[in-house]
Amino acid sequence: MPLTRLDTFLIGYSDSAFTNPHEVAQPDLPEDRAGRFTHMGAQYWGFETRRHIGTQIQIAEHSFRFDPEAHHHFTLGLHSRSEVSKIDVDTTWFTGNQVPEISIFLEDGAQSTEVVPRTSLAPNQQHSFAITPTFASRCLVLCHQEGGIARVQLFGQAQSRPRERNLLEEATISFVSNAHYGHPKDAVLGRRIESHMKGWESARTGFGEQAVFTFKAAVRLQRFVVDTYLHRLNAPLSCHLFGLVESEDLDHGMAVKPRWAVRFDDNSLEMPEDFQDYMNHQRYRTNGKASQPMTISLHNPAPETWVPLLPFAPLRPDHYHEFEQFDNSPPVKHLLFMYYPNGGIHGLKAYGVYQT
Repeated sequence: MPLTRLDTFLIGYSDSAFTNPHEVAQPDLPEDRAGRFTHMGAQYWGFETRRHIGTQIQIAEHSFRFDPEAHHHFTLGLHSRSEVSKIDVDTTWFTGNQVPEISIFLEDGAQSTEVVPRTSLAPNQQHSFAITPTFASRCLVLCHQEGGIARVQLFGQAQSRPRERNLLEEATISFVSNAHYGHPKDAVLGRRIESHMKGWESARTGFGEQAVFTFKAAVRLQRFVVDTYLHRLNAPLSCHLFGLVESEDLDHGMAVKPRWAVRFDDNSLEMPEDFQDYMNHQRYRTNGKASQPMTISLHNPAPETWVPLLPFAPLRPDHYHEFEQFDNSPPVKHLLFMYYPNGGIHGLKAYGVYQT
């Protein structure tokens, strides 16, 4: 059976300071951008990291410390679990700034298989690696140590997979805290079509944003996606997900919803009714503790009402986050999605089954 090019997308990466790294997963031939510039210098196609990841300056010793094992990385996701038999790595247009060496791992669930041991890349050239057929849903590329790669393509046979519905597209949205630059609905519809930031982005004055999604029937959640695609400098730091079971009233639920608490270094605790007002007007200074750092955490006063589905999950810039730890969760009619402190989210997706 002939090999076909497998559809991939960029899940995440360590750094791509000079370029739009999502181009590394596109099927197009890398574009010749000679003579085109951005504020970062000459414009290249694909993935290109900053320099000197392996070298640290030691000012007091007038010396440098070099780590030969330091590396950058990026991870591609396959839209369908596939049997991969060939991987092409393209350094086109990178004539002296290509990644010198790479290692490639194919990942399937918790299993990781090195299919291309550490090997050198030539400048401005397409490299083709025939590998032992390996099932995978992700591809991890380690870059030893820094530089550029224009494109990575995977070839093999994709398994057929039924199209999943994003159940948030069928939900109603209420109790939106901040829609300054976009609405949660924009994130629900986010599909990485644009090559610029788009989605639900709050103002910088937000401190703990939230939206409530109400399904047409109770849902047993199986997978939840938070995509910060192209939000490189303004992604939130965390997200939080709670579910309200069908028997609970939403108005009552909103009266006892999770809220932010502040603990000072002297162990005193404050739980402001309006946390955004508390932070924006620096009301923590009125208690005589202005110089004290604060620990901010989410307090759930009624866990029997708001079931913790994803009580605390860190987020990364420009990254496709996929959460699947919902096996023991009950069906819920309402989802409270929160993120902290503010920023932009391109995509929100909830997958599961309606309970009848």
